[in-house]
Amino acid sequence: MVDSKLEADLEKTFQTITSVVLGKKLGNFRDYEKWLTENVSTNEYGESVMSREKIYLPPFDFYRDIKHNILTIEEGYDIQGKKQLSPADLEQLNLSNAKNTLQKLSTVTPNTKYGECSNLIDCDFYYSSHYCYKSVAMVRSKYCYYCFWPRQSDYSIGTFYTFSSQFCIKCYNSENLNRCFEMSDCTNCTDSLFCHNCENLNNCMFCFNVKAKRYAICNVEVGRDRYMEIKQMVLGYIHKELEQTKGLKLNIFNVGQ
Repeated sequence: MVDSKLEADLEKTFQTITSVVLGKKLGNFRDYEKWLTENVSTNEYGESVMSREKIYLPPFDFYRDIKHNILTIEEGYDIQGKKQLSPADLEQLNLSNAKNTLQKLSTVTPNTKYGECSNLIDCDFYYSSHYCYKSVAMVRSKYCYYCFWPRQSDYSIGTFYTFSSQFCIKCYNSENLNRCFEMSDCTNCTDSLFCHNCENLNNCMFCFNVKAKRYAICNVEVGRDRYMEIKQMVLGYIHKELEQTKGLKLNIFNVGQ
């Protein structure tokens, strides 16, 4: 159960992020979970073999293989971590009996924690991160919701491999993005949406495989006034569908289809 103060903080920050990126705040962030996790690898879970406590783990084959034999990180450090083989067991250990003998020690924890972390809810695999919700592998990041491997990224929602980015929603395999929406494989872009494989864009939308564009639509620079006029129309469509359906059919992966 999430503490009411923390819940309010997460909701307020979600509203701030959506307001900054989309120009209008959305409320009740959990209502948008299905949409926000559509193209993001989400965490999986198993149960502790000792306490049956729910444990979140990264969605990799390695962790799936050990899923039947896991502990919480606290149990791993405390009870299980202090277990040892007896001198008699150690003396008799050989290749034929190793499996049965080592079962006394071989339970593991899938969780990894480095540095100072706080207020991580239903997350796993984290390093110096704070205020994240249902995210995987956060590295020096804060206020990330439904994200996979955000690194040095803050105020991000529904992102997949976004590094050194801030205020991004549903962006993928990108670096150094600011205030962006539905971007993939982009670098050094600001205030842009629905772009793929681009670099150094500023206020652009529906651009593909281009560099150094400003106020551009479909790879053509149209000037600030025309750009802002069309952007408001696009955002109006986005706001309406999100508020009515809690999702958006259009995304960077189907926009050209």
